[in-house]
Amino acid sequence: MSEDGEPDGFEDEDPAEEQEASESDDTDLTDTVDLSGFHAAVLKPFQDAMRIQNARIGKMLAESVALRMRPVLPRIVVDSPLTRMTAVTENLRRQMADLTGFNDTIRQALEPLAATYRPPQWHSVFESLRDTLNKHRPENLRDVTLGTGDLEKLLVDEGIPLMWVPGPQTVHALLEAPDAAARRRIIGRRWKGIVNDCEKVLEEVDHSAVHDARGFALDVARALRDGHTSAAQALAANLLDSILQRHFDNAARVQLTKNDFKTKGIKFKMDDYKYKVACTFAPVWYAHAKYFPKNGDPIPRTFGRHPSAHGVSRTQYSRINAVYALMLVTSVIKFFDTELPGRR
Repeated sequence: MSEDGEPDGFEDEDPAEEQEASESDDTDLTDTVDLSGFHAAVLKPFQDAMRIQNARIGKMLAESVALRMRPVLPRIVVDSPLTRMTAVTENLRRQMADLTGFNDTIRQALEPLAATYRPPQWHSVFESLRDTLNKHRPENLRDVTLGTGDLEKLLVDEGIPLMWVPGPQTVHALLEAPDAAARRRIIGRRWKGIVNDCEKVLEEVDHSAVHDARGFALDVARALRDGHTSAAQALAANLLDSILQRHFDNAARVQLTKNDFKTKGIKFKMDDYKYKVACTFAPVWYAHAKYFPKNGDPIPRTFGRHPSAHGVSRTQYSRINAVYALMLVTSVIKFFDTELPGRR
């Protein structure tokens, strides 16, 4: 058992695996991608053209099916190997000619459609859609394919922050890991690189409303690097609470942090929020799982806001949990940096 409460070998340092943080996405989130006018200008003409071409293709397919109904092999009268081979070869040649003519007809039928909708027109349309969708994602997630199941598994079920930190290569490693235990080991091994990721994101924060919080979060990073893991976790846990108290009214804060999953089986519903809100605060919700020492609740091994305050122990306090806490406060601070009005 290591000094920070993890089993031996759980957090082996691997400098070669340390990752660099990506720059954050400071653009504002729109509710949805606005496709008004796209259907009338592009999709409807495309659909009309496809109906015409489908009629042509259907006719050609019918003719081709009728053609294929002929016997594949001709009737051979003279029972001679040479004659038999000549007949078979002639039949194959004729069928290849039919197929070539069919392909040429298809190509000619589709030529008007191809001429109308060539790149770069389509390229520019999809480039615009991609740029709009990327406004929802910070740069560390731009090149990552995330399905709804992946998001819920990592953010809601395991409480792993993904917004702005960690770096993209660590995100890829987390997605490729087979289970929650493997993902926790990845964070344990890459803790120095993740601390670097957090520092780089925090150094880009410039909104005056989170200036003080940014400074305390950098203190957490320095404490972690210097080996003061318990101090780092305690500061990060209280900093998280202070940020939420300052920037949310009571109703919003309770809504985002009320975690009754253990007693009621109700999960954080990501569909109820915008993309940035859901992805930033799902791990915050996870970290607020109910913990009541007076009820005899066991101290959880994963990071939690309540056990960090009311269950100080080697079970709760560890370097890995301090890294989780730093990632959480970094994500939340960067969220407010990008979303609060009056950003410099």
